[in-house]
Amino acid sequence: MRFKRVILISPYYSNSIFTMPVLPVGLGYISENLRKNRIDYRIVDLTLGHRSNFLRKQIYDFRPDLIGFSMMSFMYKDVYKTIVQIKREFPNIKIVVGGPHLSSLREAVLKECQDIDFGVLQEGEETMVELCLGTEVENIKGLLYRENGAIRFNGPRETLWNLDTLNFPTYERFELDKYGFGISIVSSRGCPYKCIFCAASSIRKEYRVRSPKNIVEEIDYWYKRGYREFDLQEDNPTFHRERAFELCDEIQKMGYKDLVIMCGNGVRADRVDKKLLARMKEVGFKRLAFGVEAGNNKVLTSLKKGEKIEVIKEAIQNACELGFFVSIFFVVGSPTETIRDVQDSIDIALKYPISNVSFYNLIPLPGTELFDWVEKNNYFIIRPEIYLNKGGRMQMGIVPVFATPEFSAGERKAALKKVKRIERYIKRRVIENKLPKAYPLNKLIAWVYTLNLVRYIEEQLIHYEIFRKTIGLVRNRIRLLFYKI
Repeated sequence: MRFKRVILISPYYSNSIFTMPVLPVGLGYISENLRKNRIDYRIVDLTLGHRSNFLRKQIYDFRPDLIGFSMMSFMYKDVYKTIVQIKREFPNIKIVVGGPHLSSLREAVLKECQDIDFGVLQEGEETMVELCLGTEVENIKGLLYRENGAIRFNGPRETLWNLDTLNFPTYERFELDKYGFGISIVSSRGCPYKCIFCAASSIRKEYRVRSPKNIVEEIDYWYKRGYREFDLQEDNPTFHRERAFELCDEIQKMGYKDLVIMCGNGVRADRVDKKLLARMKEVGFKRLAFGVEAGNNKVLTSLKKGEKIEVIKEAIQNACELGFFVSIFFVVGSPTETIRDVQDSIDIALKYPISNVSFYNLIPLPGTELFDWVEKNNYFIIRPEIYLNKGGRMQMGIVPVFATPEFSAGERKAALKKVKRIERYIKRRVIENKLPKAYPLNKLIAWVYTLNLVRYIEEQLIHYEIFRKTIGLVRNRIRLLFYKI
């Protein structure tokens, strides 16, 4: 065995990206595979408020011979900085990096950060185990490594088609009590679509699924341990209509009480109909999110979304009529989009009785067609190395990072300011409508809750565990109340 003890690290990405710590499912799968192969490991999730001294103590106490980082492109320089600090203090410990940033940029990541020894491309369960068990590096598919000053790559691994062969995460050595009140589940992998702004294709394009029985095994494992909330954190949970019905049947067979299932990461509108949505509602699905992205077919076509706005509108209406907590997502600043097109998005948000809307400042991510297009046309007004390292503040904010001839920087900023007002209006509308008996207090509650100052204070308090638990509990109670009303 080459590596006997491994520390897996989820970096701190700031509260502007994750307002509450979310279980890192990817590291959950990696750790489960290490445990299965009797490789000792520890987990350090820096999003839980741990500082560098905590990480240093974990390294001193556990004495790992390999440390792994899961990286997004956001805040990548901070991760590099942490890696350099570890290498300076523990020069004999090898460093391996995986995640979307590595899968998108590959060799460039190891060139930028010389202290990274290995890179795990795409899905890493098998690659990490082979690396730890001592397989010769030149024989490990999906691995980037250094050899005589050069960076080598043996090519990607073959696609893992049968996802049921993977043990689902039990988060054995995670600080489970410090997260939210639900469990994240990934029931499928891959995305066959070609949206120009999404980096999902850099991980895996091939769409694969877990069987409904296998998914319910995971739900049952956690249900017996007191969990009632489950979030399908994936791109296409309803891609196969028949499978979605089968999953509903399997859930119903278990006779669960007070089950709450969410599709917070989004479902495609063209992959649901009213009959399927009604069935999902019957067995405990409460929240649906739709990635609408744009308010008309012209912009949807430029994004290569592969959906028509008429289909999207019908899905939103059906979900609202059935009583789902419906969230919809838009991006502002797409190719061909103008400030007038943004109004079409606003009109959709205002037309339906949705529960939440988010308008995102479109941020080109490395490895996407959008990034290459913006760079080729010299449209950047803020360089990627700057905006990527400001975290989610850029994506959630009002400062554009690129501009086009048909949508200037000034127009973009004005549009982003306007949609932020729409976001707050929708939230106030929902609170007021959900608490009609509290009038006029409901209006005051809605106004206070949507103040930017309140959100800022909340983000600061989340740094501290005692406040994080309290805020999480309050959010959970409010959410459940709204689901039931």
